[in-house]
Amino acid sequence: MLKKANTHSILTAIATIIAIYLPMPAQAVDLPSNSVLISTGIDFSSGKYGAEETTDMLYIPLTFKYATDQWSSGITIPYISLESSGDVVIGPDGRPVPIPGGGSTSESGLGDITASFTWFAYPGTETLPIVDVTGRVKLPTADEDKGLGTGEFDWALETDLIKGLDRHSLFFTVGYKIFGDTDTVKINNVFYGSIGDSYRYNKTTSFGAFYDIREATTEFTEGMSELTGFISHRMNPKWKVMGYLVKGFSDGSPDIGAGVLFSRDTGFAEIGRIIPSLRRDIFSF
Repeated sequence: MLKKANTHSILTAIATIIAIYLPMPAQAVDLPSNSVLISTGIDFSSGKYGAEETTDMLYIPLTFKYATDQWSSGITIPYISLESSGDVVIGPDGRPVPIPGGGSTSESGLGDITASFTWFAYPGTETLPIVDVTGRVKLPTADEDKGLGTGEFDWALETDLIKGLDRHSLFFTVGYKIFGDTDTVKINNVFYGSIGDSYRYNKTTSFGAFYDIREATTEFTEGMSELTGFISHRMNPKWKVMGYLVKGFSDGSPDIGAGVLFSRDTGFAEIGRIIPSLRRDIFSF
């Protein structure tokens, strides 16, 4: 089984929560150059993850993203808190992993910082979707002794397809993650995917849902399977707020999750086209 000093993290209490930023009108989005987006919020998840004891996890991210009309780059700095009556560490897929026979867990601190780069590969047309390609790296900044990280670098590459249909913004994501092995456990590289829809109710409010899946990263854990529903509201030209609920369908996902996210954008007419990558910058590796 994974040992506390050899586990890592991403937080995935919601592997997809932010297409909430999608109050975009349906077609390709024209991003002006030199734009900045700042996001923060709070995410709470609770689940047993295959154990008898319930584990609660709190995740507070601070994300900075810079974009031109050709590419964007971002960095997320997270704070993590774990509470459980059993022994738990953050696994390589960002979920709590129960450790049999251990005591209770109460740990908190800096999580693993992630950095990303997205190339806006194709702007989309009336008939064809927007295509973006994103590379991501997880830096081992979390404390291994607290069970908040594996101490290894991890990598990911994904492609996002985004298509507007009337008031709907549909997206599909497929990606592949490469994890660094720990001293005690071989961690499997995995495929993952998402599919979702955001409905633009009016000029300021959108709502929708996403379904996420991912293969299991070790023989001791299950893959991810979860559904997220959200509602997003633009409070003014600069600020947005989004609330969401998560329901997990496997031991690799939380039983339930909820959160709120605030974002401030400077210069974006619409940031819908970079959302699939943005949501992973914030809530998952």
